Amino acid sequence: MNAKNFALVGGIIMLVIGALSLIPAFTGLAFGLPILKIETSYGLFLGIFPLNIVNKAILIGFGLWGVAAASDPVLSLPRSISFSRWVFMLSALFAVLGLFPQTNTLFGYVPLFGAGIWLHAVMALASGIFGYSAVKRTA
Repeated sequence: MNAKNFALVGGIIMLVIGALSLIPAFTGLAFGLPILKIETSYGLFLGIFPLNIVNKAILIGFGLWGVAAASDPVLSLPRSISFSRWVFMLSALFAVLGLFPQTNTLFGYVPLFGAGIWLHAVMALASGIFGYSAVKRTA
């Protein structure tokens, strides 16, 4: 797999997760979760991952970006690398912020705690591999 395929597959996965998480049947209630300033569509996606509307919008936005980057007929490789690097930076940041009680809700706006920490860490690892190893192969 290369950065272009990662952007396409990762983008599709993010789009699907973002879209499914908007369906109330897939998101449990926010009972027992920390209070947020933005509690719209807040709950545990699949009973595991804490999400609110901000997470879902970010997932859908990055999903669209990944699919668009991989689909560009001329600049797909550099745009896919850029996509992978941005996913790496944001996911790594969110994983680290989720580890600390002072920042695990991103100051009350985005839930980053629980299983979301591990999901962001895995996303950071995968996107970092494709975003930064591609340079060696294309240079």
